[in-house]
Amino acid sequence: MSDSRAEPRASCAHEHRPLHQAHAHDDHDGHGHHHHHVDLHRPRQRRAFFVCIVLTLVMMVVEFAAGIITGSLMLISDAVHMLSHAAALGISFLALMLAQRTAGQAFSYGLYRVEILAALANGLTLAGFTVWIAYESVQRILDPVAVSAGEVTIVALIGLAVNVTTALILSRAGLEDLNTKSAFLHMIGDTLSSVAIVAGGVLIYFTGWRLVDPILSLVVAFVIGRWSWGLLRDSTLILMERKPAHVDLAEVAEKLLAEIPEIRAVHDLHVWEITSQFVCLSAHIIVDDMPVKATQAIRDSVNHVLEHDFGIGHAVIQVEC
Repeated sequence: MSDSRAEPRASCAHEHRPLHQAHAHDDHDGHGHHHHHVDLHRPRQRRAFFVCIVLTLVMMVVEFAAGIITGSLMLISDAVHMLSHAAALGISFLALMLAQRTAGQAFSYGLYRVEILAALANGLTLAGFTVWIAYESVQRILDPVAVSAGEVTIVALIGLAVNVTTALILSRAGLEDLNTKSAFLHMIGDTLSSVAIVAGGVLIYFTGWRLVDPILSLVVAFVIGRWSWGLLRDSTLILMERKPAHVDLAEVAEKLLAEIPEIRAVHDLHVWEITSQFVCLSAHIIVDDMPVKATQAIRDSVNHVLEHDFGIGHAVIQVEC
């Protein structure tokens, strides 16, 4: 009797409340640590997005005006394309601004999923742009359009310089999260489009072959189409809470059993992502009957293994005897 009154014991599977209280502080620490990791690169990403939006809008106005002056449908189309990119960057920028806000009790994980929704929207935009390029290319193959090659090439070179600059700004801001990566892919797609316009303008200028433009456009459409598919796939899988590709559930269980001898078994193991680089885990671990406070060291060891070996910063561990 004296032993049982000295300190509470770890609960078995049918007695959960004391352990939830016991690990609440530990779980909060792990969660907070990962939020700090996710937020480290946000400020420079917000600055990068703002600069890229301004550059893209300025170049869009230049291309639209040049297209009207030269009568080039290619430049006008690319100006519309750049407008779609400015909108995509704006969506990503808004997502970053929302994700940094304190969400309160209504959204216990915060607003990080907004970034994945923005990535999904950008992926859909890329897919739509791919279809549009392919359609226009086929139309121009059937009915070639005259292009003012010299003027188009000069404006396209300026646009190419702007696109390369914005892509470099985004890459240096960090491509760890899917939202920034999606915006970066948008700018790479725009860069390829500018390269195609420059190459097409040069070839048309020297050869007069009008089919160069639609053929190069089809190549760009194919490349961007593959990127958009990957982006749509990744963002959809995160929204469906699929296990991250870099985490193997069997390996996680085996690692915990090997590294922490107090653990007898691991079950009900689940791993998912809230957003890129924010991985969560929930699991039940079975240990010998012991005082509740003795399980704190076990949970600390579990959190260390998960964070160090698998990059999992938010873990909810239920202890059973």
